[in-house]
Amino acid sequence: MFPQAFAYPPQPTTQQTDEMYAGWNVNIPRLFFANGLRDPWRGATVSADGLNKPNTTSMPIYEGDGFHTSDLITENGIVDPTIAAVQEAALMYMHEWLSGWKPNA
Repeated sequence: MFPQAFAYPPQPTTQQTDEMYAGWNVNIPRLFFANGLRDPWRGATVSADGLNKPNTTSMPIYEGDGFHTSDLITENGIVDPTIAAVQEAALMYMHEWLSGWKPNA
C-alpha cells in the first residue's frame, strides 16, 4: 500500500498486538467498540462474558443483537433497532471526535 514506507505489509502476531495495545487492558482514546451479542467471536472482544470492561465516553462499548459485523451493514439497522442504536452511537462519537480534530501545521 505504501511501498516507499514499507517493504512488505506488517504481519504482527497476536502476542505482538496484545503487547502493543495492552491486551484486555487496552486504553486508547477515541476507540469505539461495536459488538454483536450473537457474534461467535464475542469471547475475544471487550464484550466477552465476565470481562466487565468499563464503557466510557473516551472508549465506548456498544452491543447490538447481531452477529459478526452486523453493524457495518446499514440495512441491518433498519430491521433491528439494537443494531441501529450501535450505528447511531458510532456516528455520534465519530462526529464528536472528528469535530475536535485539528490538522498538524
